[in-house]
Amino acid sequence: MKANEIMMFIDTSKCIGCKGCQVACKQWHKLEAEETVFTGSYQNPPDLSGKNLTVVKFQEVETDDKDKGNLEFLFFKNQCRHCDKPRCKEACPEGVEIDAETGAVIFNEKATKENCRIPLEEACPYNVPRYSEDLGRYVKCDLCYDRFKSSAKGITKRNGKPTTACELTCPTGAIVTGTVKEIIKLAQKRLELLKNDGHPNASLYTDYSAGHVIWLLTEPPEKYGLPK
Repeated sequence: MKANEIMMFIDTSKCIGCKGCQVACKQWHKLEAEETVFTGSYQNPPDLSGKNLTVVKFQEVETDDKDKGNLEFLFFKNQCRHCDKPRCKEACPEGVEIDAETGAVIFNEKATKENCRIPLEEACPYNVPRYSEDLGRYVKCDLCYDRFKSSAKGITKRNGKPTTACELTCPTGAIVTGTVKEIIKLAQKRLELLKNDGHPNASLYTDYSAGHVIWLLTEPPEKYGLPK
């Protein structure tokens, strides 16, 4: 991973579960609405799909904080980790690319069932890719890599810098994108701040192979339904 490639930081302590990132992602990628039904959870849609590239997961957990009624929602924005050595590329060499300018893992028109050795959702350790019946190929978050290209023009920016559609719409600033060097520094600073501010279980969570997305969790990973 190069220091000037793009990395995303997701601070779950700031997430309010508004799902604005889900809507912004669908709008930028021109994805159609998906009909869903209530399943007893505020998490909607229930999972990633060919029409939803990111989903905010809701986990209701018990806490020792009586001010919160001993129950608390933990939010986790699930999406592609953009691994440095993606297993999806091993499974589908012609259909998966790594963008040289941003480091983002991209699926192209050759990411079809016929061109992949095994289904990409099985190749991915996080079960992220989904097959789009509309496009006839696999899809996933592409880190809005086209918004960061040096050739990109007319893109709405935040604080004068290009950013992802989900960061642009996040009302609390829970999503921040920048260079790997910038984001790692920010993540470590936020972690130290939270640990000193009543969150002793706070930790940084990222991919097994140094993915381009890093989360700040306030509780242990398993409380978010994540592997340790």
